[in-house]
Amino acid sequence: MMASEANVATDYYKTLGVSRSADAAEIKKAYRKLARKFHPDVNPGNDEAEQKFKEIQEAYAVLSDSKRKKQYDTFGTVDGDPTVDFDPFRRARGRAGGGPGGGGFRVDFDGVGGFQDLGDIFSQFFGGGGPTRSRPAPRRGPDQELAVEVSFSEAVQGTTVSLPVQRQLQCSQCGGTGRVQRGACPSCHGAGTVISTERLRVKIPEGVADGNRIRVAGKGAEGVRGGAPGDLFVRVSVRPHGFFEREGDNIHTTVPITFSEAYLGGEVEVGTVHGPVRAKDPAGTNSGRTFRLRGKGVRNTKTRAHGDHLYTVEIVVPRVVSPAGEESAKRVGELYHGNPRETLPRSL
Repeated sequence: MMASEANVATDYYKTLGVSRSADAAEIKKAYRKLARKFHPDVNPGNDEAEQKFKEIQEAYAVLSDSKRKKQYDTFGTVDGDPTVDFDPFRRARGRAGGGPGGGGFRVDFDGVGGFQDLGDIFSQFFGGGGPTRSRPAPRRGPDQELAVEVSFSEAVQGTTVSLPVQRQLQCSQCGGTGRVQRGACPSCHGAGTVISTERLRVKIPEGVADGNRIRVAGKGAEGVRGGAPGDLFVRVSVRPHGFFEREGDNIHTTVPITFSEAYLGGEVEVGTVHGPVRAKDPAGTNSGRTFRLRGKGVRNTKTRAHGDHLYTVEIVVPRVVSPAGEESAKRVGELYHGNPRETLPRSL
């Protein structure tokens, strides 16, 4: 059959399964999908698939070339162009060794509009067997992230946790192609990757804060085509403490004191994240006053310097009043001169 006769009888858009308004990217995508499906290496000995493969290439040779496509859209044919040979198998036979006993089957797709794209397809899915332009460059694997919860003390003092990590690895059976000689790879089911679970010990540094991320280099997903693996990021969640409250690198607490300690002053024991500290409060301390213990806070993960511990005193009044206590309170009351609320507003 002459090429011009085939052109008149064939709807190239229908052959590729695209509409007449399809752009170049849609045409190429459809062509690559069909070429993989009907390629003779995938369908050995299937004459029907081979014929379909020829029709797909013929359609793409025209629709991938802007001049031929314009002529086809206008006249429904690409007559008069002797450079188009729509049968790459006929050309292949001429290059396979001159006929019977020629030493194998080879298809030359160069020079036929768009057929060089098949080189990439063959290299990717069949491990060779077709001409290639250049091997795709290695690509770094994607990063992964998981979460871990630690106690307040573990965050302040640092710890080591053991985490189950699911990593995406290249399938060793098919080399990441997703295919073997018989079809889809049975190990990865055609995905090209498998999921592997391993336990990983991750060090939580001293002073880590809620929401911080810890980077573990090289423990993300495996790279593609020999590329470097991605990184693993561990996001830390810190459980709150019932007594210590953290603000940045500083620690805040409330310390109850007796009336006599407030009035007379003296030493009080203050619990810190580093252990108890004896602190001296001055005489005449009011409830709500805040004191600072320098360097008794949390260690900064970057500067390695410690924050401060700030404690606020709260005067505790006895719940049970005894006759002796009542008499003492009256004598203390006599020490006040005037009303301590005298300067406060009485209304709006």
